[in-house]
Amino acid sequence: MQFHPTKREHLDSLMTADENRAMFDYIAPHYDGANRILSLGLDHKWRSHAVKRLDVFADHLYLDVGCGTGDISFEILRQNPKAQIIGIDSSLGMLEVGWKKIRRYGIESQVSFREGDCLDLQFPDDTFDGAITVFCIRNVPDHRRALSQMLRVLKPGAKLVIMELTEPLGPIMKPLFRVYSRTAMPLITKIMSSVSAYKYLSDSMAAFPKPDEIKGMMVEAGMTEVRYKQITGGIVTVFEGVKNCLH
Repeated sequence: MQFHPTKREHLDSLMTADENRAMFDYIAPHYDGANRILSLGLDHKWRSHAVKRLDVFADHLYLDVGCGTGDISFEILRQNPKAQIIGIDSSLGMLEVGWKKIRRYGIESQVSFREGDCLDLQFPDDTFDGAITVFCIRNVPDHRRALSQMLRVLKPGAKLVIMELTEPLGPIMKPLFRVYSRTAMPLITKIMSSVSAYKYLSDSMAAFPKPDEIKGMMVEAGMTEVRYKQITGGIVTVFEGVKNCLH
């Protein structure tokens, strides 16, 4: 199956929600393996870093937005085995992989995955003690609405962590990544799943707003203590902010 992203004037993403869902349904069986290889095994380190920024406490309830196959939720549980997590994702293909993992690990009482749309979260206001979204918001057609929805369901004073793939900067990492994305990435994905689906990865990284723009959106949404950190030469950026107690 071929996926050809094209920036729509009225969208923040390169694909519509339906196109994105179809793409992730298609690559779901190969997603975890491809991520391990494409990230050169760094995806574990990235997830661990993001969850540490969330400050996970026992018996607190966390929302994993765009949970995919569940690895961020499982990392939350690894860092605090008494946490509770609800994950939402629009791709049933990805969720099916995640549901199998939940059953395999025997953690049905602590982790729940369900179909959902981050632009219309089906939870009451002030529900969660924290929220995290990893490699997701880049694919969302309305960044500001997604931030507003995540903020709405957080309790006052709760933290939101966003980890996203970003185009690296600098005289060394930028050309290195360009060579990697044009040579090694297509070869790996041709073997494992879909070249065009993973070409979308590098295209969407290039189209994603600069970190200061995302930081500005978070402040605009009503977050305080907003900051970000770029890791692995800027390939990954981790943002964090706290819901204003007066919001």
